[in-house]
Amino acid sequence: MQLFKGYKAGDKTTFHGALKRVIALAVMIVVTVSSVLTVNAATCNAVVNYNGETKTVQLFSDDTNDILNAAGINPGASDLIIHKVVNGETQITVKSVYDIKVLADGKSVLVKANYGDTVSEVIEKANVKLGKNDYSVPPATGIVTDASDIQVKRKFNISVTADGKTTSALVTEGSAENAVKEAGVNLAKEDIVNVQRNMNVSEGLNISVSRVTFDEVTETQKIPYTNRNEKTSSLYAGQTKVKSAGKDGSQTVKFRRKLVDGKAADTEVLDKKVITQPVEQVTLVGTKKKPSGLAVNNGNGTFTDQNGKTVSYKKVITGRSSCYTGGGTTSTGRPAAFGLVAVNPNIIPYGTKLYICSPDGKYVYGYAIAADTGGGVMKGRIVADLYYDSYAQCKNFGVRTMNIYVL
Repeated sequence: MQLFKGYKAGDKTTFHGALKRVIALAVMIVVTVSSVLTVNAATCNAVVNYNGETKTVQLFSDDTNDILNAAGINPGASDLIIHKVVNGETQITVKSVYDIKVLADGKSVLVKANYGDTVSEVIEKANVKLGKNDYSVPPATGIVTDASDIQVKRKFNISVTADGKTTSALVTEGSAENAVKEAGVNLAKEDIVNVQRNMNVSEGLNISVSRVTFDEVTETQKIPYTNRNEKTSSLYAGQTKVKSAGKDGSQTVKFRRKLVDGKAADTEVLDKKVITQPVEQVTLVGTKKKPSGLAVNNGNGTFTDQNGKTVSYKKVITGRSSCYTGGGTTSTGRPAAFGLVAVNPNIIPYGTKLYICSPDGKYVYGYAIAADTGGGVMKGRIVADLYYDSYAQCKNFGVRTMNIYVL
């Protein structure tokens, strides 16, 4: 061997010393190699994924907690930890647990989720259904984090009628006011909505909007005159007479009008200016006591009959009247009798109820019915021919001027 080159065979001491040194060197080499092989066999290489972030560590243990400590990761008690070995490599995945609020339909549901879960998965855990038109914030395909509160937004089909047309729209849940705007219809503060503006929309809701506008107009108006009564003993009680006629005044009035869809709904007076003042009317009111049996024209569309009863009338015809008697049958087929009088039916139709007395009320024929006619009334010589039961009554009456009140 080359190690022993240069030594003589007889030199035993030298040979044995060299041999010992060779053996010692060999032992050292074996020990060193064995130590290296032992270290390599005990070392653990691990890849740790913590909420999407990856770290690689190397240590002399494959215990999960040791590896996580070496990676500087301190998971929570409920965090999801997955430990597996792939092709000789230790892989540890840690997913934190989050408390996520799912807000839907006015309710809040607390759900536990892990890092990496999608929003749609968490919504499903909360037993909330997403309709085909609904959406979530964050989006359903997003990944939850510890700051992820999830809102489920509903969509509804509604209709909005405004300005003479109806618009169909798919709108987000919320108030009717926001839904109208989302449907593309402008809504002014003064506009009238058929539902409460802050009510929640629902599927199929029909909303109508009435437009409210304002304008100003000026009109000329009359100022009605007032009446003042004066008592007088020159007239019977119940009689009235105008002493001085009243006259309406005039004024300009400025209005602020509220228009709903173009039609006036309310007005507010802004200003008034008098053009002419009204003139007061003075009316005489009788106080004189009426004699018994006297009929009185009260001058206000009423008369007082001979019994003191006040009666309204439509019109009064004043003219010469005569009388007749002798029985027979009237033009209307009724037997002639007191209270059935002859008239011109073209002026006073048959069947008309009448009250007949002298203009001064001293001579009273009384209540009557237009039931007959005759030559005198048809020719206009008289206004009425009054029937009496006897010739003596007719002779006493003769021909007089009478008031024929049409009742």
